[in-house]
Amino acid sequence: MQTKSNSRKKALGAFYTHNGLTDLICEWAIASADSAVFEPSFGGCGFLRSARDRLMSFGAVAPNEQVFGCDIDSDAFGHLANLFEGPVDLTRFHRGDFLHQDFPSSWMGKFDAVIGNPPYLPYRKIDPTRREAALRILAASGLKLDRRASLWAYFVLLSIRFVRNGGRMAWVLPSSFLYANYSHNLRTYIAGLFSNVLAFEIQERQFLVEGTEEKTVVLLADGKLANPLSDPKVDIPLSRCSGVRELDAQISMWATGELETSSACGTSVFDSLSKAPRDLILQLESSQHCHKIGDHLRVQIGLVTGDNKFFLCNDDERKDAGLYVANLVPVLPRFTYASGLEFDSDDFDKMIRTGGQGYLVSSGEIDSAANDIKNYLATYPEDKKSTCSTFKKRTVWSKADDGSVPDAFFPVMQHNGPRLILNNTGVNCTNSVHRGYFKTVKSKTEKSLIALATISTFSQLSAEIVGRSYGSGALKHEPREAEKIAILLPPVHHRKVLSAYQKADKYLRNGNFSEANQIADYLILGAMGFDDVATYASILRSGLTQARTHRRR
Repeated sequence: MQTKSNSRKKALGAFYTHNGLTDLICEWAIASADSAVFEPSFGGCGFLRSARDRLMSFGAVAPNEQVFGCDIDSDAFGHLANLFEGPVDLTRFHRGDFLHQDFPSSWMGKFDAVIGNPPYLPYRKIDPTRREAALRILAASGLKLDRRASLWAYFVLLSIRFVRNGGRMAWVLPSSFLYANYSHNLRTYIAGLFSNVLAFEIQERQFLVEGTEEKTVVLLADGKLANPLSDPKVDIPLSRCSGVRELDAQISMWATGELETSSACGTSVFDSLSKAPRDLILQLESSQHCHKIGDHLRVQIGLVTGDNKFFLCNDDERKDAGLYVANLVPVLPRFTYASGLEFDSDDFDKMIRTGGQGYLVSSGEIDSAANDIKNYLATYPEDKKSTCSTFKKRTVWSKADDGSVPDAFFPVMQHNGPRLILNNTGVNCTNSVHRGYFKTVKSKTEKSLIALATISTFSQLSAEIVGRSYGSGALKHEPREAEKIAILLPPVHHRKVLSAYQKADKYLRNGNFSEANQIADYLILGAMGFDDVATYASILRSGLTQARTHRRR
């Protein structure tokens, strides 16, 4: 398999698919010797090689002339020349941006099979002009795609235009196909344009060699319709398999009508739970003591530096650069450095001693800045300064700190459950951590109860329901999602709250989350009036286990 530097691959969103998977997909997608095949982002040419081999297996006379492609990367054409052992036919292979949709007039326009593994780039890295042009094309086709959709979604949807009536489409996609908010309309749109569609979620990670643990979904769509269904299926059925070998077996069973599926791509976490935890959640949510985090806190992203390697430093790096502590901004660079229910000066000092990059360089007035800061900022390359999109949004490029110290911290991403951590020192945080600001003045008891509530099983389960699975199965919350997490705040005597808070904080710092979780459950469920706290906590815990299994599947 051809490779390219990690930085270049990351910039292009390129992750090359291994031969076993491309062979299997092309075996399904290409049904005859005269099939015309198109790949809109051929990259390392794995799919094109498999397509050619599949056509050759049918006895195609000139298989190379039946495959077409597009790619923006010059390296891809080098791979293509090696594959075909000669010059690339530019009447069939277009070097350019697929989103522009400006293909050679010699193209046949419609294909029997459209296949591929589209680039995985987040919406923030898509050029706005390209994005708006693609959105106009999709809107004309009857689809309103969210502007926050990743690049792979544009490739899949625009490619449908090139599938011949009755033809097939097959894709290797990221797991965001299943959970991203923008994916729902995309899936419904596809379901209405093909007579038979199925998605396969592969448990085995397919791109570990490429440096990512992103889960993989294979989407197969058969029988392109001349006219879209007026009432498409609510969602695309989903089948799960351990790896490529089981995927092969399931595709064969699907083709013969023997494969039974009980799941759908958009099945919510709540709907995946058994009856007992679902009923208990609804009961607790109907209580007057049930609140949302957003009722009490405004959540926003942390500081965006634009270049963490330059703006953040640990103590050794600070000394090497000749920077003085008094002229730097103290920050929490990662959530892992906050182990309890609160973050104080001792925690910050410990973080610094263990090598944490807890110092931020920031200056809004470079000319009047301290000499150490001024000298350090002068070392930043001018070309990088002019091209960084983050710097362009600031009045002064070097002003990384907004001066808004949060009342609490909340994780962006966690493999286990999230926590609200009270900020008892004057530190800010980077955007790997969310910031929380209390909307009204709160007493120590009120803050402590809210923090405790977030580690209760009820709120941990709520976090699973409103959050989303990400990449390797981590739980991610955007600020608005974090604000939707439900918390129970019944009246509790302040001594009980502070005692439970101190015990839970100590357990958490020792790595004993389950003990801290039980303290929160007994305090809160007991105050809610449940006479058998252990039983109801057990029901919620069962639901939490189910939800986390659903996320990590």
